[in-house]
Order: sequence, then structure tokens, then C-alpha cells
Amino acid sequence: CLLALAARCAPAQDELRVPSPNGKLEFRLFVAQPQAGQLFHLAYQVQLGGARVLDTSYLGLNIHDQEPMLGENVALTASKRSQGAGYNSLTAQYLQNGTVGRRLNVEVRVWDRGVAFRYVIPATAALDELLIEDELTEFSFVKNVEPKGPVELPFVVEQPGIGWVGIYEAGAGAYPRTNLVRSDPTTMITRLVQNDRIPRIAYDGKTPFTGPWRIVITAPDREGLMLTAVERELVR
Repeated sequence: CLLALAARCAPAQDELRVPSPNGKLEFRLFVAQPQAGQLFHLAYQVQLGGARVLDTSYLGLNIHDQEPMLGENVALTASKRSQGAGYNSLTAQYLQNGTVGRRLNVEVRVWDRGVAFRYVIPATAALDELLIEDELTEFSFVKNVEPKGPVELPFVVEQPGIGWVGIYEAGAGAYPRTNLVRSDPTTMITRLVQNDRIPRIAYDGKTPFTGPWRIVITAPDREGLMLTAVERELVR
């Protein structure tokens, strides 16, 4: 338990914060070290009214026959903020150190009751042909979650003292179906359904690449988790 707590409380670097228009919900994007001796890793948190909805959750893509994972050993190179109709947004650009120019961007949108984020990989020679073995996006809750998985999206769970939290997907297109599995008592992690045509490969494409939105909705009751028409337009 102490090791798990230490992993989730690792000091953050290059932290970027995106508040909702009403200031109550906040998405934090940063680079942290999961454990001593490990590579620094892209991560995020979600807070509502100063309380954690999602604790430190790590982000990354497992690219076929390339190490380290895309999302590890990265450094922030630029960021851009903007505002849309009812939301605040951020695009953060990262360069993977020690590689031949592998880049990863994270696009974020935050509104009063939810956040959405997605991976964007610019066109680069290092990733011209994009073969993704798996997506390793974590959703680390404050309280334990029951299902061990795999469970299909959307995934909803009650978190005592916080309310209800829903995990959704939007804009998948040709991207493979995503399931969630439990990696520890509080954390669900994405697992892509594998491509039957190519062993070990879930997605076969090229850069530039824009992944599906990963959406986190908060509500005081289960009924309030339904995505509204406005929210669906926001993550098209």
C-alpha cells in the first residue's frame, strides 16, 4: 500500500492546469516518476472542488517494436490554450528524449462537469507507419473499484464522498474497440481489442494520427452521467 501511495504521489514536472469555465473542475497534466529508478511518465489528475476525482493516472501508447513506450521519458516543448463554447482547452506538445524525434501531443477540453483528452501524434519519420500494440491510459480512482474486467465503455462507478464518475469514448472511427481492466484495486486501464489480421497489433495506420476522446463525466447521481447533445458536439 505504501509503495502504491508513493507511486501516485510522485513529484510533478512541467505541470499544466486547465480549469472548467466555472472553476470547479480541473484537469492537471504533468510528467511524474511512477517509482524510483523508473522513467518519468506522462500523467494527469482530475479534481472537483479541490477533491480528487482521479488520482495520478499515467498515459501512453505501446508502439510495436519501439522502446520506451510513447509517453515515457518525455519533456514538454510547447503548449497552447484556447477557449471554446462552454469549455477551456489545451494542447500540450511533448518530445521523447533519447529517440529519433518521436513526438506526442495531448489535446484537452474541460467544461463544468467533464473533461476530455486524446492523443495526437504528428507526422514524423520515426512514426510514419504507426503500429499500436496497445493503449495504456489509466483511470486511477480515489476509492476501490469492483470489476476486474474486461468491461466495455462506457464505464460508470460510484465513488463515496465524490458522487458518480463515468468514463466514455468518442470519435473512435477506425480505432479498435477499447475495454477497461483493473490493474490494481483503484485503477482501471485501457486494453485495445487486437487486430486478427496482424499478430500483436491493435491499430495499423500512419501519422499524423488523432486518437479517440477519453471522457470523464462527474455527477451527484447515476442519471446525471448521461452525455448531453451539447457535450457530444464538443467531442466530435
